[in-house]
Amino acid sequence: MDKIVFLSYYYDLLTPVYGGKSDLISFNRIKVIENGDTTNECVINLPNHSGTHIDFPRHFSNNGNTCSDYSSEFWVFKKIGFLSCSIDELPNMIKGLPSDIEILILKTGFGTKRGHESYWQSQPVIPASYGNLLRSTFPYLRVFGFDLISLTSKLDRFEGKKAHISFLIENDILILEDMNLTQINDSPRRIIISPLLIKDADGSPCTVIAFLNEF
Repeated sequence: MDKIVFLSYYYDLLTPVYGGKSDLISFNRIKVIENGDTTNECVINLPNHSGTHIDFPRHFSNNGNTCSDYSSEFWVFKKIGFLSCSIDELPNMIKGLPSDIEILILKTGFGTKRGHESYWQSQPVIPASYGNLLRSTFPYLRVFGFDLISLTSKLDRFEGKKAHISFLIENDILILEDMNLTQINDSPRRIIISPLLIKDADGSPCTVIAFLNEF
């Protein structure tokens, strides 16, 4: 039997947004049964690059692919690489992974700081060179996901911009940011990513489901 877990966070008013921006997420109740309405209903406002979400190439290029350019089959992953290590340790740790993985999940442990200002203020810097490194090591890689708020650290925004271009544009590797990796310590058997289907979006919130081996 598989154990099935979410690798996404629920949205709420405390969901961190890159740069610490506030008041960008809201849930406005427009119908309330207690007030005499027939139903409960709300209007949800949130940035498309908040919470657990996918970056598409259009995020950094007007000619890049958008959410609309990926088939449903693209989002099912059976060959998964999982690392639990720091950013600096990644180049050595990937040597132990199969070369045919389709998605690489990196658990840095920094996700434990979610809810604190340090989560968006001082996350580790991901070098732009990692885009070329992952592409040359894993020719079938489609997505790189991690427990950090962004591929760009506030500590080095210039390097972050280069990293986004390297991954998304130069190496065609999508970025899965702000993952909830608290429930996994090794590679899932299967992962399904379900992006919110926003036509021509440069980024999209998504629900990530992992199927874990149960013994």
